[in-house]
Amino acid sequence: MTFATSQELQAGILKSKIIELQSALFFTESSSIVKLPTHVISDVELDNEGQIWFVIPKPAMHIEAYDTEMSAKLDFFKKGKDFFVKVRGVAVLQTDLEEANGNADLSAEMKAKMKDEAVIAVKIKIQDIDMVDNTPKPSQNWLQASRSQLSSWFF
Repeated sequence: MTFATSQELQAGILKSKIIELQSALFFTESSSIVKLPTHVISDVELDNEGQIWFVIPKPAMHIEAYDTEMSAKLDFFKKGKDFFVKVRGVAVLQTDLEEANGNADLSAEMKAKMKDEAVIAVKIKIQDIDMVDNTPKPSQNWLQASRSQLSSWFF
């Protein structure tokens, strides 16, 4: 019998949360003069190394004008969900698709999207994750609230 490590469990939880949310804002934090604009990402995949893959529209300028590696953030969210996930890491623009095509973890659909000339593939090497749960706390009824208020006054 094998047991999953805590890192494997965290990766599994992260993967399930990201798949559940599916939408993110992609921000780059480059010090370069030419920066990628913020993008809304709606279709992401995670590989077994814990890297996040997606495509963005190819920038108007030649891709060589951009850094191929830069700090980036992904803010995953979905309306109606009580949680969100913030990811920080290094974004790598995939100008050579051999790595993506050789990655057995990526679906055929994602690989087909990456071959489109109008988009560029991006891989995020995760460095930091922040999962925030905004589940509303159960409220006390008026009787419990007044009883606790009275006890705090007298004791």
